[in-house]
Amino acid sequence: MQRDHAVDPASSSARMAGLLAFNQNRKASSRENLLAAAIKLFCRDGYAEVSIEDITGEAGVSRVTFYRHYASKAAVALELFRHAAADGTPRVLAIGTRDYRNRATVAEWLADCFAADYAMQGILRVLSQANVEEADFSRAVQPYIFDLIGGLGKTIPAFAIDPGRPADARRRVEAWLLLYTILDQSNHAATRSGISADPLMIDVLADTFLDFVNRETDR
Repeated sequence: MQRDHAVDPASSSARMAGLLAFNQNRKASSRENLLAAAIKLFCRDGYAEVSIEDITGEAGVSRVTFYRHYASKAAVALELFRHAAADGTPRVLAIGTRDYRNRATVAEWLADCFAADYAMQGILRVLSQANVEEADFSRAVQPYIFDLIGGLGKTIPAFAIDPGRPADARRRVEAWLLLYTILDQSNHAATRSGISADPLMIDVLADTFLDFVNRETDR
Protein backbone atom coordinates (compact mmCIF):
# COMPACT_ATOMS: atom_id res chain seq x y z
CA MET A 1 0.00 0.00 0.00
CA GLN A 2 1.30 3.43 -0.95
CA ARG A 3 1.92 5.74 1.98
CA ASP A 4 1.54 9.47 2.02
CA HIS A 5 4.79 11.20 2.84
CA ALA A 6 4.42 13.74 5.63
CA VAL A 7 5.83 17.18 4.91
CA ASP A 8 7.89 18.77 7.64
CA PRO A 9 6.62 22.39 7.86
CA ALA A 10 9.92 23.64 9.24
CA SER A 11 11.89 22.01 6.44
CA SER A 12 9.49 23.33 3.81
CA SER A 13 9.72 26.86 5.21
CA ALA A 14 13.51 26.70 5.23
CA ARG A 15 13.59 25.60 1.60
CA MET A 16 11.18 28.37 0.62
CA ALA A 17 13.23 30.97 2.49
CA GLY A 18 16.36 29.73 0.75
CA LEU A 19 14.68 29.93 -2.65
CA LEU A 20 13.42 33.46 -2.00
CA ALA A 21 16.86 34.57 -0.83
CA PHE A 22 18.45 33.07 -3.94
CA ASN A 23 16.01 34.85 -6.24
CA GLN A 24 16.44 38.11 -4.36
CA ASN A 25 20.23 37.89 -4.60
CA ARG A 26 20.01 37.04 -8.28
CA LYS A 27 17.79 40.06 -8.91
CA ALA A 28 20.12 42.30 -6.94
CA SER A 29 23.05 40.94 -8.90
CA SER A 30 21.30 41.63 -12.22
CA ARG A 31 20.53 45.19 -11.16
CA GLU A 32 24.09 45.79 -10.00
CA ASN A 33 25.45 44.31 -13.24
CA LEU A 34 23.22 46.59 -15.29
CA LEU A 35 24.30 49.65 -13.32
CA ALA A 36 27.98 48.72 -13.57
CA ALA A 37 27.65 48.11 -17.31
CA ALA A 38 25.87 51.45 -17.78
CA ILE A 39 28.54 53.33 -15.83
CA LYS A 40 31.30 51.78 -17.89
CA LEU A 41 29.60 52.60 -21.21
CA PHE A 42 28.39 56.06 -20.19
CA CYS A 43 31.86 57.09 -19.05
CA ARG A 44 33.53 55.63 -22.13
CA ASP A 45 31.10 56.63 -24.89
CA GLY A 46 28.95 59.39 -23.41
CA TYR A 47 25.38 59.19 -22.14
CA ALA A 48 23.64 60.02 -25.41
CA GLU A 49 25.59 57.45 -27.42
CA VAL A 50 24.67 54.46 -25.23
CA SER A 51 21.48 52.51 -25.88
CA ILE A 52 19.58 50.07 -23.69
CA GLU A 53 20.76 47.30 -26.00
CA ASP A 54 24.35 48.35 -25.38
CA ILE A 55 23.80 48.16 -21.61
CA THR A 56 22.10 44.76 -21.68
CA GLY A 57 24.78 43.39 -23.98
CA GLU A 58 27.55 44.60 -21.68
CA ALA A 59 25.75 43.23 -18.61
CA GLY A 60 24.95 39.91 -20.29
CA VAL A 61 21.22 40.07 -19.59
CA SER A 62 18.09 40.32 -21.71
CA ARG A 63 16.07 43.43 -22.48
CA VAL A 64 13.23 41.91 -20.44
CA THR A 65 15.56 41.73 -17.43
CA PHE A 66 16.50 45.37 -17.94
CA TYR A 67 12.86 46.46 -17.77
CA ARG A 68 12.33 44.45 -14.59
CA HIS A 69 14.74 46.84 -12.91
CA TYR A 70 14.61 50.10 -14.88
CA ALA A 71 11.82 51.81 -16.77
CA SER A 72 14.25 53.60 -19.07
CA LYS A 73 17.85 54.67 -19.61
CA ALA A 74 17.02 57.84 -17.68
CA ALA A 75 16.07 55.67 -14.70
CA VAL A 76 19.58 54.22 -14.73
CA ALA A 77 21.03 57.73 -14.72
CA LEU A 78 18.78 58.64 -11.80
CA GLU A 79 20.03 55.69 -9.78
CA LEU A 80 23.56 56.73 -10.60
CA PHE A 81 22.68 60.22 -9.34
CA ARG A 82 21.24 58.78 -6.12
CA HIS A 83 24.46 56.87 -5.48
CA ALA A 84 26.52 60.01 -6.12
CA ALA A 85 24.21 62.08 -3.90
CA ALA A 86 24.41 59.55 -1.06
CA ASP A 87 28.19 59.75 -1.27
CA GLY A 88 28.28 63.55 -1.43
CA THR A 89 25.61 64.49 1.11
CA PRO A 90 27.68 63.79 4.27
CA ARG A 91 30.54 65.79 2.77
CA VAL A 92 28.32 68.83 2.18
CA LEU A 93 26.65 68.59 5.60
CA ALA A 94 30.03 68.27 7.31
CA ILE A 95 30.41 72.07 7.42
CA GLY A 96 27.66 72.11 10.04
CA THR A 97 29.91 70.24 12.47
CA ARG A 98 32.82 72.63 11.97
CA ASP A 99 33.45 76.29 12.65
CA TYR A 100 31.28 77.44 9.76
CA ARG A 101 31.92 81.12 10.50
CA ASN A 102 35.67 80.74 10.06
CA ARG A 103 36.81 81.57 6.54
CA ALA A 104 39.73 79.14 6.51
CA THR A 105 37.44 76.33 7.67
CA VAL A 106 34.87 77.10 4.98
CA ALA A 107 37.57 77.27 2.28
CA GLU A 108 38.95 73.92 3.44
CA TRP A 109 35.46 72.40 3.34
CA LEU A 110 34.93 73.68 -0.20
CA ALA A 111 38.33 72.35 -1.26
CA ASP A 112 37.35 68.93 0.11
CA CYS A 113 34.12 69.01 -1.92
CA PHE A 114 35.97 70.07 -5.07
CA ALA A 115 38.60 67.34 -4.60
CA ALA A 116 35.95 64.64 -4.12
CA ASP A 117 34.14 65.75 -7.27
CA TYR A 118 37.39 65.72 -9.21
CA ALA A 119 37.86 62.07 -8.23
CA MET A 120 34.38 61.39 -9.68
CA GLN A 121 34.74 63.52 -12.78
CA GLY A 122 33.70 60.74 -15.17
CA ILE A 123 30.44 60.15 -13.31
CA LEU A 124 29.74 63.87 -13.03
CA ARG A 125 30.23 64.31 -16.75
CA VAL A 126 27.67 61.57 -17.38
CA LEU A 127 25.17 63.16 -15.00
CA SER A 128 25.62 66.53 -16.69
CA GLN A 129 24.92 64.93 -20.05
CA ALA A 130 21.84 63.16 -18.69
CA ASN A 131 20.60 66.45 -17.25
CA VAL A 132 20.71 67.94 -20.76
CA GLU A 133 19.23 64.92 -22.52
CA GLU A 134 16.45 64.00 -20.10
CA ALA A 135 13.85 66.55 -18.95
CA ASP A 136 12.53 64.22 -16.25
CA PHE A 137 16.05 63.79 -14.88
CA SER A 138 16.42 67.49 -14.21
CA ARG A 139 13.07 67.68 -12.38
CA ALA A 140 13.86 64.63 -10.29
CA VAL A 141 17.19 65.90 -8.94
CA GLN A 142 16.02 69.41 -7.98
CA PRO A 143 14.65 68.38 -4.54
CA TYR A 144 18.14 67.20 -3.57
CA ILE A 145 19.27 70.76 -2.84
CA PHE A 146 16.25 71.39 -0.63
CA ASP A 147 17.18 68.22 1.26
CA LEU A 148 20.65 69.68 1.79
CA ILE A 149 19.14 72.92 3.07
CA GLY A 150 17.09 70.94 5.58
CA GLY A 151 20.16 69.00 6.68
CA LEU A 152 22.28 72.11 7.13
CA GLY A 153 19.42 73.81 8.94
CA LYS A 154 19.84 71.36 11.82
CA THR A 155 23.24 72.84 12.70
CA ILE A 156 23.46 76.23 10.94
CA PRO A 157 20.71 78.74 11.87
CA ALA A 158 20.88 80.57 8.52
CA PHE A 159 19.69 77.38 6.78
CA ALA A 160 16.88 76.72 9.28
CA ILE A 161 14.17 77.80 6.87
CA ASP A 162 10.45 77.15 7.13
CA PRO A 163 9.09 76.67 3.56
CA GLY A 164 5.61 77.68 4.73
CA ARG A 165 6.71 80.92 6.38
CA PRO A 166 6.38 83.94 4.05
CA ALA A 167 9.24 85.74 5.81
CA ASP A 168 11.57 82.86 4.85
CA ALA A 169 10.61 82.78 1.16
CA ARG A 170 13.48 84.93 -0.08
CA ARG A 171 16.06 83.29 2.18
CA ARG A 172 14.93 79.87 0.90
CA VAL A 173 15.67 80.92 -2.67
CA GLU A 174 19.01 82.41 -1.62
CA ALA A 175 19.98 79.20 0.21
CA TRP A 176 19.01 77.09 -2.81
CA LEU A 177 20.99 79.31 -5.17
CA LEU A 178 24.03 79.27 -2.87
CA LEU A 179 24.17 75.49 -2.63
CA TYR A 180 23.36 75.04 -6.31
CA THR A 181 26.23 77.38 -7.21
CA ILE A 182 28.67 75.52 -4.96
CA LEU A 183 27.68 72.13 -6.38
CA ASP A 184 27.57 73.35 -9.95
CA GLN A 185 30.96 75.06 -9.81
CA SER A 186 32.49 72.05 -8.10
CA ASN A 187 31.13 69.81 -10.86
CA HIS A 188 32.47 72.10 -13.58
CA ALA A 189 35.84 72.40 -11.85
CA ALA A 190 36.08 68.62 -11.75
CA THR A 191 35.83 68.49 -15.53
CA ARG A 192 38.07 71.56 -15.98
CA SER A 193 35.19 73.47 -17.52
CA GLY A 194 35.57 77.24 -17.88
CA ILE A 195 36.39 79.58 -15.03
CA SER A 196 35.27 77.07 -12.41
CA ALA A 197 38.77 75.58 -12.35
CA ASP A 198 40.28 78.94 -11.36
CA PRO A 199 41.84 78.64 -7.85
CA LEU A 200 40.06 81.87 -6.88
CA MET A 201 36.67 80.17 -7.26
CA ILE A 202 36.92 78.60 -3.80
CA ASP A 203 37.80 81.97 -2.27
CA VAL A 204 34.82 83.63 -3.92
CA LEU A 205 32.45 80.83 -2.88
CA ALA A 206 33.78 80.95 0.68
CA ASP A 207 32.99 84.66 0.89
CA THR A 208 29.51 84.08 -0.56
CA PHE A 209 28.84 81.30 1.95
CA LEU A 210 30.01 83.46 4.87
CA ASP A 211 27.87 86.39 3.72
CA PHE A 212 24.81 84.15 3.84
CA VAL A 213 25.68 82.50 7.17
CA ASN A 214 26.66 85.68 8.96
CA ARG A 215 23.53 87.50 7.84
CA GLU A 216 21.67 85.43 10.41
CA THR A 217 23.35 87.40 13.21
CA ASP A 218 21.84 90.60 11.82
CA ARG A 219 18.24 89.36 11.92
